[in-house]
Amino acid sequence: MNTNTTSSPTSSPTSSPINNTINTKKLMNLQRLVRLINDYDDVPLKDLLGDEGNTKIPSSTAIFNMTSAKSCPSMKLGLCKAQAQFNTKCYALKAEVLYPTVLPYRERQAKLWKNITAEDFAKQFLLINLQKKVSFKALRINVSGDFINQDCVDKAERIATILKLQGITTYTYTSRSDLDFSKVKNLIISGSNFKKKGITSIFKIIKGKKDRPYGWASCRMDCFKCKLCQMRNQKVTVVQH
Repeated sequence: MNTNTTSSPTSSPTSSPINNTINTKKLMNLQRLVRLINDYDDVPLKDLLGDEGNTKIPSSTAIFNMTSAKSCPSMKLGLCKAQAQFNTKCYALKAEVLYPTVLPYRERQAKLWKNITAEDFAKQFLLINLQKKVSFKALRINVSGDFINQDCVDKAERIATILKLQGITTYTYTSRSDLDFSKVKNLIISGSNFKKKGITSIFKIIKGKKDRPYGWASCRMDCFKCKLCQMRNQKVTVVQH
């Protein structure tokens, strides 16, 4: 009688097909990240993403404009509330008149916006963030200008969805009451004196402090101290300036 027994070989956890697949994916992701870092000089967004010298917004908030104020779609369509209600010059337009470098900078942003996918924008944004000493915590779209068309709404929503996974808030303002925001879930939008599905906050220009409706908050004009515009379900007024 043969008493020898043969035990079946057991695989170590690291050699199982499942774990090999996981390790391969990790290696591929690491290699992809290394390639991205090596190609950092070829990331066009890095020269067009920042605070624009805006002293009211913290350096942890990035700014990117789809258009310049000069080319603002809402102004051309007569939807700009500052122009329609107060017949006053857009605040963002003033900067383009006063400072010679501002308009060309925003026009370069607009050119990039038209030629970049949401996925590439988000990928470049995250790569830039890896290189920063103080990481961006938020992205503000459109200090100047507005959504050009429906595709821009959809693109911004996709960017916001990707960045949200990394804990980054994406927010904006709009006067484009003619567009469809019903599919917006992750992009935080303040409508300029209007609200509709997908837009949960309202931003209203008033002539003076006494004109603030009851129950509305006042813009503090200092984003270091306030993040109302990065929050949903807000009603905020700002005095014409």
